Amino acid sequence: MSKGLFFILVMIAVIIIYTIAKVISYNRLSEQQWKQVDKSKLKEWDDDEWE
Repeated sequence: MSKGLFFILVMIAVIIIYTIAKVISYNRLSEQQWKQVDKSKLKEWDDDEWE
């Protein structure tokens, strides 16, 4: 396998791993923020009004 192809495959793997790590990080942050929300102020939506 040529050096150029190997380098490209390594770069693609690094980008994929970085993207997955960011998604997991943002998911954890989102869950943490959701736990801090004052849920008593959330509005209850009635789905029947759209029918």
